Amino acid sequence: MALAVAAIPAAAGLPVAPLPDIYETYNDCLKVAAPTGLNQDTLATLGWTRASDSSPPLFFGKADRKTLIMLTSPHGEGLCVVLARVENPARFAEFLKAWGGALPAPDSKGVISFSDEGHLVQIRQTGTEQEPALSMAVMTPLEKK
Repeated sequence: MALAVAAIPAAAGLPVAPLPDIYETYNDCLKVAAPTGLNQDTLATLGWTRASDSSPPLFFGKADRKTLIMLTSPHGEGLCVVLARVENPARFAEFLKAWGGALPAPDSKGVISFSDEGHLVQIRQTGTEQEPALSMAVMTPLEKK
């Protein structure tokens, strides 16, 4: 189950996000990565605004959150990625506690891979000691035809 986590940018330059912001943004990604494919229109209905008019990847921000969402494409198969700065490396471990110890151990590259509501998900700690961060990649669960 290898998603393209190596290609995900770090969250450098973002303000530190409270853990509830990160959880809520993850839940938004679960909605955006629908079985029919990524749906950037869903982001708009959830209050997200596109950060630029550049080509994919597409970045989105929300006024009341300190996280970003990155889509690998506007529609179809792809990833919805949560990008967030955390206060310190210990906050990453605290963030993982939300799954009640049910997450598998990280692989040799530090990536934790699991399934949630039919989505393949990968979480990893990113950033630096001075600016720790995390990313969560949520893959679209496209239906087989």
